Amino acid sequence: MMKKITLYTSLFAAGILMFSACKKQADKTANYTLSDESTAYVRVVHAAPSFRQIFNAPDSFNVYVNDIKMNAPFLTYGAIFPSNASFGYVAVQPGLNQFRVNIHGFASASPDSTRLINFTKVFQAGQYYTLLMTDSITSGRDSSQMFLPDAYTKPLNGYYGLRFVHAVWNDTTGKTIDIYSARRNANIFTSVKPGEIKTFNSFASNTQLSDTLYVRRSGTQITLSQLNGVSFANQRSYTLVYRGDGNLATGTKARALATFLHN
Repeated sequence: MMKKITLYTSLFAAGILMFSACKKQADKTANYTLSDESTAYVRVVHAAPSFRQIFNAPDSFNVYVNDIKMNAPFLTYGAIFPSNASFGYVAVQPGLNQFRVNIHGFASASPDSTRLINFTKVFQAGQYYTLLMTDSITSGRDSSQMFLPDAYTKPLNGYYGLRFVHAVWNDTTGKTIDIYSARRNANIFTSVKPGEIKTFNSFASNTQLSDTLYVRRSGTQITLSQLNGVSFANQRSYTLVYRGDGNLATGTKARALATFLHN
């Protein structure tokens, strides 16, 4: 008998087609019970610091998949859904899925009635995805939006897997960055452009030691951001993302590094 997984599913995504009003929908949260083999999996990361300016709307919204509200509470900048560190994905039906994003609290009489966007995504059964919302959310290209297949194999014993995503779209034009590891005394990713996605690489694991990672302007020691005390577990895979407003060094939406676990 195939293993069953019961998950409260939730998603959000971005991109914009138009502002339009739609009739208020009753809040409901889907509860799917699906077999491993018949399920696709997705996680959502909100990394669009300019959401308010792009949409001219509050940075708080709900997501519907196939007309079912998927999240509670509403989502804001910096949110990762789900945040469960032991799994970190939610189940969705494989195939074509219709998404829409509705503003929360935009109209006091009908707080979830303003629709920002409709779009579709195709999910393959048994596959994992990350929908990383960035300031390039108006793009129709998956690679810019960013809709990422989480294609990786389990690292060998003694290693962990790490992918890097440069999601600071307003970084200095024509400039690239390096990611420097203090523990290794070396760059682990080099010459990365805004919007570039580096594939998963394996690195030797040492659970007894933490690391400090620096975002540096390529070829220099000019530090743009740093992540202190980060550690990676043996045979686990992670994404390291550089996100935020490239013009801000402090504050909630300042340029910064963050990590999230895949398995």
